Amino acid sequence: MNRRTFLKTSAVSTALGWLPRKLRAQAVQSGIMSPVLTRAADNMRSGAYTSETIFTQASVKTRGIRRYFQLWMEGDARGCEAQPLILPKVAMDDGTTRDVVVVCSMNGTVWCYDANDSDILWVKKLAPPVKSTRAIDGWLVNDWWGILSTPVIDPEAQILYAVAWTSPDGTAANAIHAVHSLNLKDGSRVHPPCSLANISYTFPNNAGTQKYASTMRKQRSSLCLATISGKKTVFFACGTVQETINGAAGWVIAYDVASDKIAAALPLSNGYGAGIWMAGGGLCCDGTYLYGVTGTGSFAPPIDFGECAVKVKYTPASATAGASLSVAQWFAPFTDSGREGDDPTKSAPASVLTAKLSGVSAPTSMGHMPVTGMAETNAQGVVTGMHLEAAVKKQDPAWADEDLGSAGCVLIAKYNLLIVSGKDGIGYVLDATNLGNNHPADFANIAKVKALAKQVVFLTFFPGFNVNPMPQDQTQMNFDFNGKTRHLHSTPVVYESSAHGTMLFCWGENSVCRAWTVNANGLTFLAQGQEVASANVTQNPGGMPGGFMCLSANGNTKGTALLWATVPYNDANKTISNGRLLVYDAENFGQNPDGTARIMPIWDSQQWNIQFVYNKFCPPTVSGGKLFLATYNDSVDVYGLA
Repeated sequence: MNRRTFLKTSAVSTALGWLPRKLRAQAVQSGIMSPVLTRAADNMRSGAYTSETIFTQASVKTRGIRRYFQLWMEGDARGCEAQPLILPKVAMDDGTTRDVVVVCSMNGTVWCYDANDSDILWVKKLAPPVKSTRAIDGWLVNDWWGILSTPVIDPEAQILYAVAWTSPDGTAANAIHAVHSLNLKDGSRVHPPCSLANISYTFPNNAGTQKYASTMRKQRSSLCLATISGKKTVFFACGTVQETINGAAGWVIAYDVASDKIAAALPLSNGYGAGIWMAGGGLCCDGTYLYGVTGTGSFAPPIDFGECAVKVKYTPASATAGASLSVAQWFAPFTDSGREGDDPTKSAPASVLTAKLSGVSAPTSMGHMPVTGMAETNAQGVVTGMHLEAAVKKQDPAWADEDLGSAGCVLIAKYNLLIVSGKDGIGYVLDATNLGNNHPADFANIAKVKALAKQVVFLTFFPGFNVNPMPQDQTQMNFDFNGKTRHLHSTPVVYESSAHGTMLFCWGENSVCRAWTVNANGLTFLAQGQEVASANVTQNPGGMPGGFMCLSANGNTKGTALLWATVPYNDANKTISNGRLLVYDAENFGQNPDGTARIMPIWDSQQWNIQFVYNKFCPPTVSGGKLFLATYNDSVDVYGLA
């Protein structure tokens, strides 16, 4: 569609009051597009796109890649936070068949393009978004808060489901979250918006009531579409803007597709917090259970599940009972109370933590204020332990904001493993069939809690063999290795390799990419890169958020596995930072100076002076010989072989 035709036929352009900068690019040669229906490729959240035939290790090495075109949006300086989704061979309302790519913007607008030539197919403004303020975004990175989470596509019905935060006057005070359903052929609504405003939950035994609309909420965690007990359902989760106020609770919500209704909703705390945000990652689903990870919050099962991996059971409605959500199993490796030096067996009420955090200069949703930890080495330079500033390590209340759920979990069905890691950069390898169900009193003997995990390991960094990742005194975990934070925000990538078996890749902030092999007992370190996230931030504690990744391959065919990653040069949490795009050989390693195996880059945007603004929480997407890279340039950049 050219610009003149678009302006004549699209009422939405006039209503919006702005025009697209670019409507069409020259068509480029492409492979067969594969569907990308949800965040991180699948409901296991593997991040692996394994139907790729154009990109191979050899083709990228010999030809390199170049930017084909850009999918421009309007209305928000940053553009989208949600991952682009793709559905091939959609029969459009004009009689054509298109491979469509859908991008949802922070302006509350859904953009649908032809994935092969950037042709704008339709644009749908869902409703006015919420205007950004420092109460929502302390650094004012975004202009608007409209569609934050990655939506999901039903490929059979060719319907897009998205959650938007909208307000008639742009204020958070008058805003609601709602589920929107759109036909991919033309952007028309399948149903009116399904509001979340009146959702409430009363805990058993008159233990209290939570209301979804009681406080401002960020619905960042991606949507998940699954059929459970014959019922096609969209699941999603949310957190809050401030985690330590009354009514702050994370929620898991089930939207029934057939009835167009919220079927069930479950708050994960009646105290404070336990939000699920996972840096945009989505709930995992094995067809029976949902899996997620919560952040800061009170821990007092069976009601409060702060700092937990949770396994949630959904029971659809029957002739005699309504649908329900319930926490079936959980695992908590620490408590907020324990991390700040109080009794780990007792969860402080919200009022206590709020008072303690009153002197902290940044809200908990922006990250903790770290205590410097430095590596101790012997004369040979071997790390022997960590030095902590003991005088303050038990007094800084910001260490209560450790967010186990700072990254999404991955589910490895082959071994029944659930792997989680948060701001510590510590990985917990859990038995997905039995998470353990520990209680606060169990922290009196940390060995009892640790035994519930198959493995506890420093995932994003290595401080030395003599450092305990799960000590009895939980404040001993309060250190930043070499003065830098090692938070994990990007959900790890999992791939079945013919060379190494099951592989897992992770990339913490101020750190390098690390590769592991996985078996039924846990993780074994394999290799690491040399390229550092936020490399330009030399002062402590460093920058956010590390590397965001995906993997492409033609099944497990030798020579096809590529790891695609973006990292910021600066702190992409507080500032607008340029980004670096790297393509790694996922299987064939070199050697680092310390003797460890090196994950080798085979293409680097830095070497070609390719500029883009880093998108804080959005991983790359690969389909049909194209890489779709969401940027903070108000565009999605599309790359292919040069």
